[in-house]
Amino acid sequence: MSLPADLAQALGLSDVWVWVGQLASGAGVWPHLAHPAWLALWALPLLLLIAQWRRRQTLRHYADASLHPWALVFASAQTTRLRRRIVWGLSFVFWLALGLALADPRVPKASDEALQTRPPLLFLIDDSAAMSVADVSPNRLARAVTLVGLLAQNFPDRRLGLMVYADEAGLLLPPAADPSLLPFYLKHIAALPHPLVIPRPSTAFNWIARLPEMQGGAVIWLTSGEAQSFQGALGSQQLAGAAALHQAHIRLIALTLAGQGGPLRQDGLPLKNAEGSLIESIPAPARVAELAKITGGVAGITGTVPSDEKFVREAVAALPNLPPTFALGEQTRSLHALPLVLAWLAAIGVLVAMLAPRIRQAPSVLIMVLAVSLMACVLPAPVWAGASGAWLNQAAEQTQLAAGTAAIKQGNYAEAQVAFGAAKGFAARLGAGVAALRRDDAVFAVSQFQMALWLALTPQEQALAAFNLGDALVLTGRYPDALAAFNYVLSLSGAPPTLTDTALVNRDIVEKILQSAAKNSQNSPKFQGHQIAQYGYSVDPAKSKMDQEIQKTDGVLSGSAGSAALTPPPAAPAFVLNEANATSARTKLNLIHDQPAPLLEGLLRQQPYHQPALSPEVPVPPSNPAANPQANKEQP
Repeated sequence: MSLPADLAQALGLSDVWVWVGQLASGAGVWPHLAHPAWLALWALPLLLLIAQWRRRQTLRHYADASLHPWALVFASAQTTRLRRRIVWGLSFVFWLALGLALADPRVPKASDEALQTRPPLLFLIDDSAAMSVADVSPNRLARAVTLVGLLAQNFPDRRLGLMVYADEAGLLLPPAADPSLLPFYLKHIAALPHPLVIPRPSTAFNWIARLPEMQGGAVIWLTSGEAQSFQGALGSQQLAGAAALHQAHIRLIALTLAGQGGPLRQDGLPLKNAEGSLIESIPAPARVAELAKITGGVAGITGTVPSDEKFVREAVAALPNLPPTFALGEQTRSLHALPLVLAWLAAIGVLVAMLAPRIRQAPSVLIMVLAVSLMACVLPAPVWAGASGAWLNQAAEQTQLAAGTAAIKQGNYAEAQVAFGAAKGFAARLGAGVAALRRDDAVFAVSQFQMALWLALTPQEQALAAFNLGDALVLTGRYPDALAAFNYVLSLSGAPPTLTDTALVNRDIVEKILQSAAKNSQNSPKFQGHQIAQYGYSVDPAKSKMDQEIQKTDGVLSGSAGSAALTPPPAAPAFVLNEANATSARTKLNLIHDQPAPLLEGLLRQQPYHQPALSPEVPVPPSNPAANPQANKEQP
């Protein structure tokens, strides 16, 4: 290594030396400032020069011409003009170099294009039972697998990943740079169909948002667009998942692989429910596009495989590349050491010039220069105000509230719910609840109105939150809680009159609903299935009373006091065994074959024994001629 290189290494100027070598070879680039706000320090010496000039002009104005040499004696006697110029020049160099060093000039180690990285791509495939519909050829899941295989060939220089979802998400392949891994995992998706009819992509969205390797990337979402996935509370979950992707700077490129809808299939046969009707899947591509718009992405509906491939390729090509991260030392070189060395040399030169034997006292400006030079070796380059974060957060919340209010006025309730969900406070919770009610998600609206009621400070805010909470509770069927909410509105003293009047009307309606439900419950028979399943019988008090009355009529219980009185049974003729009874009994016994039937036949016939019909071939045993003389005469 040469002597200049060793000197540069000793002074901490190795990066500067490399940059100078790149400039000499014509391959270098001019630096940019990482913290340009520090250049404001250059205004301080300019202000000092202006103050010094105005002081001299004041002395010249108020002093006579004959007294000018005496008034300006500090400029002529204390120092020479050359030394004065040297001091002011070095002071100016010091401030210039110090501001430049704190601004932290940086140069990339390579060109900007080489430092920029392409965003990673993650294929998200819906493998629920809704993908078995054959409204596209051959079916939705097979179309998705074919499309991913074609797209993987078009992105050989990108990091590709694969994930499937139904109720829970499964990461088959994290974003990897090896393009041969994706086809290996892709061929196993056909063997992973899930029986769940209603998919939940929110679980996959939340998982992807937490993946560090997906920051700034894109998700290619191939979905059935099942309409039931966006109804009620499920719709709010999908919106929350899309908002999480947006916060992680991940875009959705959604493609609804569905036609007009159709029945779900298993092994080629349509699925039916317990009533025997077909289970059908109806797509909702508008709701899919709604989620993609929240993340800043695009959405489309399937056509042909080439058109779908073209749509995804164009959407991926429009994605911006990830900029270089200048905080990483392996990507950029910092040149702050060079102006910092110049600043120190200038400060030392100023001190030497001012501490000469002819100098009796150092001016205040040089004391300030010395103090700032000492601070330069203590303070780090980036210094930021501590309170700026809170101020920016408050400004961002006001922006979200304004965006949510504008979205509600325009009828975009999904965007309004996402915007209000990103803010805090009473207004944000109330707005999120109103947006959820407009989207028919009363369960989520109840939770938002409850939080708004907790955050309310004035009676007007409490009345507004409680009134909306009562409406949401009515929609969820929680009538007693809704009645309590409306009563709370009426109990507030500072509530608006219009709100209390409406709450009174709503309370009367809820009371009528509760009274009607109580009346119907009294007239309806009670369910006794648990008792029968647990004990094998059910006890009905009315039937037990009836049994007691029947027993009273039969004579088991008699008397007004309920005392037991035994009544003798009626007299019956005594049984006498004769020959006729014996013959009849033997005939009946001969007709019975006392052997169990086979198991299958017994189950089908539902009888314990096989009793064949009488036929002429059945032998009849001879009777005793002495006991039956009439039968003996009829025989030949």
